[in-house]
Amino acid sequence: MRHLSGSSGRRYAVDDAELNSGGQARLYRCRDDKGVVRVYKEYRTPLADPADIAQLTRIQQVGQAVVARAEAAGSFAETADSSVNWPIDIVRSGRQVSGVVVPLIPGDFMRDGKSPRTLDFLSLARANPPRAAVRVGVLIRVCDIFAFLESEQLLHGDVSAKNLVWRPSPSHAYLIDSDGIRSFSPAPAHGVCTPGWEDPRLQGQKIRAHDRYSDRYALALALYKGLFLNPGGPQYVGGTWSRASGFPQRLDPKLRGMFARALDQPLATDDRPTAAQWRSALQAVYLDGKGNFRRPALDVLDTYAQGYRAAFAQPKAAARIPAPAPAPALVPARRPAQRPVHQPPARRAAPPPPPPSGDSYGWWALVVVLVLALIGGGGYLVFRGRGEDGAGHGPSAGGRPCPAEIAADLPSGSRSDAVLLRHYLTDRHDITLCRTADDRVYYHGGLLDRPDTMTIPATRTDTGYRASRGDYLYEIDGDRVRVTVPDGTTSSYRLTDVTDAD
Repeated sequence: MRHLSGSSGRRYAVDDAELNSGGQARLYRCRDDKGVVRVYKEYRTPLADPADIAQLTRIQQVGQAVVARAEAAGSFAETADSSVNWPIDIVRSGRQVSGVVVPLIPGDFMRDGKSPRTLDFLSLARANPPRAAVRVGVLIRVCDIFAFLESEQLLHGDVSAKNLVWRPSPSHAYLIDSDGIRSFSPAPAHGVCTPGWEDPRLQGQKIRAHDRYSDRYALALALYKGLFLNPGGPQYVGGTWSRASGFPQRLDPKLRGMFARALDQPLATDDRPTAAQWRSALQAVYLDGKGNFRRPALDVLDTYAQGYRAAFAQPKAAARIPAPAPAPALVPARRPAQRPVHQPPARRAAPPPPPPSGDSYGWWALVVVLVLALIGGGGYLVFRGRGEDGAGHGPSAGGRPCPAEIAADLPSGSRSDAVLLRHYLTDRHDITLCRTADDRVYYHGGLLDRPDTMTIPATRTDTGYRASRGDYLYEIDGDRVRVTVPDGTTSSYRLTDVTDAD
């Protein structure tokens, strides 16, 4: 255990073991000198730029005041302003900043008390998301948070599924990775962003880093995925903007128009709805005057989402959604008494992925195998696609674009031209094959009840495809996929080709 001092004068006892690790920082559990559990976020590269340090100092001072006020009132993570994982202290090393101290994410936003319940678990059909009433309630809370930030002229800069966590009851959201928040002006000159959530203006090199309009774009994308469970989203295909599609026919016209304003024109900014406008629209469509849910409007979402759920249903499960239980009144999050204006930095670290889960020994073993493959523990893949010959020529999906969330994982320069080859399901797995313009094939796979996936290259063989990653073997042959672990044990699962259903 080591001991550190913050710029506030507080001392922290920091655990030796990592709590988690992200792209730009390592996270450690710590206790302050009053015994309160916090998290020390240690930057891999210390912050040295004076302007960034000045911004971080300003936001830390605001965060410290917001958290102290909310904790004293017993309302932490309940009000809009305290539902942000603010930096509350700074740890310096000479003239540089080596890290920040942030609150521990409240336990009701965690899965099994181990890892954050990210927005993936609300918006991906294979992750078994909750019914529409819960999703709408959470997304209204998301709008609450961003309406507060916009009211203070603040932007997050890296809005994505991994940086929003939620709880089902009572429905609420919490924004993490927030030490990169900064003011609207001047517009950021640098920053980070999550693949699949980039502002198209950044992709087109029209801006240097995400700005306030980028937050609005990403918020609309979160609503698009969370309301409808749509797996993809708008994207550039061969240099042409492919608009968002797949909306319920009976969706409220006002909401449909707002999605068009937010997502149809990639370079537009002023027409992108604000968080407050989204919140008002969601409340008007899905809540009555007493704060209770409107059943017919929720039924539109549940009926539409069932089309995605059915594709991931267990073979013995009926392809239907039970009638939602009566939902309690949705009480809007309280607004903060004071709204400090501040400017934060442009640094953040990716949060940890959710942990594996399972109900039986065999299922648990399979989860372990795939998670090991995901983190680089091994994998060996052999594929024989039904719609291709042994040499892998010709996409069987009619040249449709590779889904956006998969294309985002492909090497730069090959994402926009990648095409879908096959999409398979088993009672445990979701498997997709895509091919890039340079004739390389990639395998994208994951488990149905987890958002975690892996995208890895596949090499052609006489019978299909092969990709080696250690001592694990995955073979797709005909209508079966076989999973072989290092001790030689093999499990076989029947494949269902759902390419034409996409």
